[in-house]
Amino acid sequence: MHTPVWTVTQMRSWEDEQNKAGLSYARMMEHAGSRAAEDLMERFPSPQHTLVLCGKGNNAGDGLVLARRLVQQHWPVTIMWLQGQQLSVLAAANRVSLPATVECADIAQLDTLLPSMQVVVDAVYGTGFYGELPQIVRQCFAAVAQADVFRVALDMPSGVAGDGDVVASGSFQAQLTYAFQALKPAHCLAQVRQLCGEVLCINLQD
Repeated sequence: MHTPVWTVTQMRSWEDEQNKAGLSYARMMEHAGSRAAEDLMERFPSPQHTLVLCGKGNNAGDGLVLARRLVQQHWPVTIMWLQGQQLSVLAAANRVSLPATVECADIAQLDTLLPSMQVVVDAVYGTGFYGELPQIVRQCFAAVAQADVFRVALDMPSGVAGDGDVVASGSFQAQLTYAFQALKPAHCLAQVRQLCGEVLCINLQD
């Protein structure tokens, strides 16, 4: 089946339409994170120690859902906050739902934690990014790129604008990217495909 390509504006319009029709934003987030987690778990024969890099918006919310689902299946998970913890409403709701076994860390602990990690998930910006990455985020992504880990991005490697008009220096380098509901224009650019690795589209509908 042909996978559609939607601009960021088209994607937001689709989400708004779904929400009005009864598929809530919270449920779409639940589908995004849980279905990405299900696919990720199928790729490994045993639980992997996973570091989820979180921003403060809804991409972080997707990451927090993924973290919860992984922990429910006995994967050890650490959340690292890259932009503080003043989260969007949906992200905050999913933070409250995290099991007690999920560890939370500050970016200052990256060098200590990274050697013990096997998977790193980018849930920092998603498709809505514009501008340049903060230096501390660039440094984090550079360290992850050099580590012996499997790198996953949720919706878009952070640092890449969904419509493809910005690819910031130091963008996250993924080996697997989960695109939500549709590809975005940036996924189709050769420069961005190198940052995405494999791209798998995740259905957000019931």
